[in-house]
Formats: sequence, C-alpha cells, structure tokens
Amino acid sequence: MKKFALLVIITVNASILFAQSTYDAKEAFNPQFYPYPGNEFRSASGEPGPKYWQNRADYKINCTLDTASHRLSGEVEITYTNNSPDNLKFLWLQLDQNIYKKDSRATATTTEAGGRWANGGFTQGDVIKSVSAEYNGKKYAAQFTVSDTRMQVWLQEAVKSAGGKIKLSIPFEFEIPEYGTDRMGRLNTQNGWIYETAQWFPRLCVYDDVQGWNVLPYLGAGEFYLEYGDIEYAITAPANMILVGSGELLNPQECFTAAQLKKYNEAKESDKTITIRSDKDINDKNAQPKKASSTWKFKIQNARDAAWGASRAFVLDAARINLPGGKKS
Repeated sequence: MKKFALLVIITVNASILFAQSTYDAKEAFNPQFYPYPGNEFRSASGEPGPKYWQNRADYKINCTLDTASHRLSGEVEITYTNNSPDNLKFLWLQLDQNIYKKDSRATATTTEAGGRWANGGFTQGDVIKSVSAEYNGKKYAAQFTVSDTRMQVWLQEAVKSAGGKIKLSIPFEFEIPEYGTDRMGRLNTQNGWIYETAQWFPRLCVYDDVQGWNVLPYLGAGEFYLEYGDIEYAITAPANMILVGSGELLNPQECFTAAQLKKYNEAKESDKTITIRSDKDINDKNAQPKKASSTWKFKIQNARDAAWGASRAFVLDAARINLPGGKKS
C-alpha cells in the first residue's frame, strides 16, 4: 500500500511539472502553420500587422586565431535594440560552441558512434568569464547563467520598450574542434590546416511577438532564427593564410601582397574569373606578405549571421557579380 501511494504522488507531481510548460514539439509540423488569431502586430495569416516589430542586434567582433592551439579568442560588442512593446529585464544569447562539450544535450541525443551533429570530438566549449553591460550611460558587470548552448544575462535595469538600446561586451574563446558539425571544424592537409568557422560568436536569441524569447538548445541540425543587424568582424591570423568570409573585405591592401592586390582589383571589374592566389603560390614565400600576421576586416549589413574560413592551403580566384539595379559586387 505504501508503495502504491508513493507512486501516485510521484505521478501527480510529474504531471504538474509538465503542465507548467506550454512548449509542444509537434507544433513545427502542424499543417496550420500559424493557427493564432490576428492582432495589431501580426495578421491571422501570419503577415506583419500595422504595429509589427523586430528587435535588432549589431555586432563588432575582434578575434585572433592561434594555429598552434587551434583556439579562437577575442571579444564581441553587441548593440541590442528593443523595438518590442515590452521592457526586457534579461537577455538570452546563444553559445553554440557548447554543443561540443561532453555533457551537452547534443551529445546526449547523438549515438556514441558520432555523426554530423555531435560526438565527433569534444572541447571545453565557449569560455565566458565576464559580461559587461552599458545602459543609459551606466556601465556594470552583468550577472549571467549558462545552460547548455544558452546564456541568460540579468540586467540591473530593464531595457525600455520601443527603441531602448543596451550594449554588451563579452570576451570569449574556444578551441576549434577537429571533428565539428557541418559548417564548423578543422581539417589537416599537406599544405596546412583548413579552418571552417560558423556559429562562432555569442549571438542574441530572438524575442518576438509569437513565442517571446526563442531559446531552444542547439543540437547540431537545423538553421538558426536570429535577429538582423550589421556585423563587423576582424580576424588576426598568420600572414601566410588566406581568409574568406561573409560580407565585404574592408582592407585588402593590408592582407594581400602587391601582386595579389593588383589581381584582386582587376577581378572586381572583370566578368571572367581571375586567379589571385594559385596553387603554385601556396609554398612560395615570395608570394606571401612579409610580416608575421594579418588582420582581415569584414562587414556585412542587415544580416543574421557571418561565417569565415582560413587556411594557408587556399587557392583564391574571383570575378565581378552584376546585381539588379546596376549594382556590382
């Protein structure tokens, strides 16, 4: 009888715990994609309403790639604009590198044999030691909590609705895994390591009018739901490496040799492919900048994310892209 009573209590308590969560994983497969009634923010069809809003996240990132330890270290400065009608007392960020930790949810949901998403190799994930915040001219060290691939930042003062702005500064570092996920990892070749780097910096989770904070953990598969903004990033790497990335390269004159820069500028005006760095240049010291390191600076506007790759094994060619409206890239 005692065992039966205990079982009933446990069952009831479990039901209460599950009842507290409104998340339903089956919603993603609901044939009624947007089953909510319309309001001033979003119509019943899901289209933007007269008072529709989106928050914004702008990033400035400075990092250094250490090819001896395969570590990327640096700092991200985030300017977050709260266009919602709600005052936000805390913020949520994504720390996607934590997927590679042994105790991550992705590790627990992937077979021990490993695969595209996890269990290919382990790292310490994102190393975050501090978060600095600046709001209304006041700077302070913000308290934060890390849970798997998410980080919650507690604010001393709520970010006001309808345009309030807060600035976060977050130093971070992590080891680039040798066996990562589809768009993240490193590969050793006869001409050196190739680094493919995505989901690499702390990013704001989306706060929207449907779910509020969108904080599902990163499990390795799927695309990301992110805020739009401008992303400026600078990567310092050994000078014999070529770095390619999202957006516009702002300082080619500081990264290429004189001969490479000439070909790069020719490619910007050419409809035919021009080789900037050939396979013969890879091991030719005369075809490399005469310095220890180069800092590659990129900028992409009104984007959700940015990724980059770096290697001394890269061959580089380019041509002009003719865009609609007479624009060129």
